[in-house]
Amino acid sequence: MEPGPLELEERFRRFLEGKGDAFVPLPFCLYGGRDAAPETRAWAALIISRVFLLKGRVDLAAAYVRLCAALFRSIGPGACPSGVLVNWALVLKARGRAREASALLRLSIDRALRRGETLAAAKAAANLALCIARGGSSEDPAPLIAMAERSYRALGCEDALLRLNLTRGLLEASRGAFDDGVERIVRTLGDCGAERHSRERIIGRLLLAELFLSNNDLERSREALDSAALEHDALSRYGPQRVRRLRLEQELSRRAGDREAALRFMRMAEEARLGLGLAPVGLLAREGSDGAAPLVAREVARAELSFRERPAGGTGDDFITADARTAALLSEIERAARLPVPILITGESGVGKELIARSIHRWSGRGREPFIPVNVAALPAELFESMVFGHERGAFTGAIARTSGLLESAGRGTLFLDEIGELAPALQAKLLRLVDRGEFIPLGRSKERSSAARIVAATNRDLESECAEGRFRMDLYYRFAAFVVKIPPLRERRADVPVLARALLRRACERYALGPKTLGEEALRALERYGWPGNVRELESEILGAALKARGDVIRVGHFSPRLIMRAAGASAPPVELREKVAGLERLEIIKALRAAGGNRARAASFLGLRRTTLIGKMRRLGIES
Repeated sequence: MEPGPLELEERFRRFLEGKGDAFVPLPFCLYGGRDAAPETRAWAALIISRVFLLKGRVDLAAAYVRLCAALFRSIGPGACPSGVLVNWALVLKARGRAREASALLRLSIDRALRRGETLAAAKAAANLALCIARGGSSEDPAPLIAMAERSYRALGCEDALLRLNLTRGLLEASRGAFDDGVERIVRTLGDCGAERHSRERIIGRLLLAELFLSNNDLERSREALDSAALEHDALSRYGPQRVRRLRLEQELSRRAGDREAALRFMRMAEEARLGLGLAPVGLLAREGSDGAAPLVAREVARAELSFRERPAGGTGDDFITADARTAALLSEIERAARLPVPILITGESGVGKELIARSIHRWSGRGREPFIPVNVAALPAELFESMVFGHERGAFTGAIARTSGLLESAGRGTLFLDEIGELAPALQAKLLRLVDRGEFIPLGRSKERSSAARIVAATNRDLESECAEGRFRMDLYYRFAAFVVKIPPLRERRADVPVLARALLRRACERYALGPKTLGEEALRALERYGWPGNVRELESEILGAALKARGDVIRVGHFSPRLIMRAAGASAPPVELREKVAGLERLEIIKALRAAGGNRARAASFLGLRRTTLIGKMRRLGIES
């Protein structure tokens, strides 16, 4: 008798308790027999994706989430549970796409509540609350935590309640009540049993180490890290926690002045992080039996190939183009990316300047290093220096500890300064030395520091005109002028519209589990006729909106916004003089008013807000007979 969803969930819980043998049957539920029910195979794939998320094997977790979604779709419409969306959101979060993960978690909560999937709604709410707590958002996650807590208590999920309490402690500590937050985490650690809850103990101790580090309390941070290190077995199971512990050890050693230890922990963390990306074929071969391991390994590889994420213009990390001139421009950018020179990307809003910056980051050979985007327009002028360059303790009121800036976070990667044209002239001067020689001075420090980060900037302004009018420093512009690239707007590369539209539609359907959809011929023609003032960002919004409205498999013109329908229709009509258009509208309104008034000119004039004599004059001019 094949296991059902509840038994598979029980195997997952046993895995969390450290019973690794509980994982072994899961791949065989998925691949062991072709006679297995599709629902059983789908649930097995979903739970395997959770296991690999906990292990930190994000790419493989993503492959299993896609496989799971495909299996549920084969059962029938509406069969896919909300837990699939939650797992995909966690994949996005692990890949550093926190904003997209949060949006998908919100969607998961709504969908799960509508379908009565209490556990999935609670998991989504708990993870969204953690995203808010870690992201420093002003949003209050208390309602999310309360909702998750009610559900977890009703379902008897003791482990999840402990993790929820840890999130509460992090939130309290990060929002001013530091001692209360620490006390809550310590109390929660006391509630963790000696035999169980090893994952929760590690998370709590690492949270304490992180909070003490932020408060510059190195001694208590060391105690928390030492206690976390005692959980050897659990750290070997939960890859992300192992990497996080090594990163904290690195930061603690750096603050303590032990440079050699900091470098050693940095290398260990990088090796552990890279190790998480390896496919677990070796693990399956060791734990498998009866000659089934090769079958499992082949199916894992097939799943990765079948469900590998495809690039989509405007939302992925690849700039898609079918335009010959734009393709030639990309080739020039790729050649320039190999040289460590500053690059300025210009173009209208929404053309994909950040995508180009990310491509430069990869093409420059820095793909494994951090890519740090900074929206200059969104940073208050008084915080720009502190956020980008960092500050020393006592540099200003409230600076209770030294803080590394985004530039240091970039390391040997790329610092992307978006909307640099919005930067105040006084702050532009602070960038001169950085762009020219890679040197900067943190707030409150007198000595310069050096940076190996690549500087890429972007703007939608004409910086030459801004320089002529004194709003942008000419010396800073000339430091970028060695390589300035202008991305053409979407209306100048019409060949890209259908290619991008199909890619964006495919991505939207995968992300929101909408099922496969296609664009009808008339819909594609409407997209090609439209002017796209908002460029690729506007196209992405239109495609998503149409995909959500379409009930069938084909998107038609009527699924687009009224704005697009009207403008696309106007673009396809023959040109008409403005005076003739106005006259046609006047004629139509007067005829409608006369009909409503039963032919009475005085009443029709009243409906239109005109005098009777004025209406009669317009009727004569337009040739209207009452």
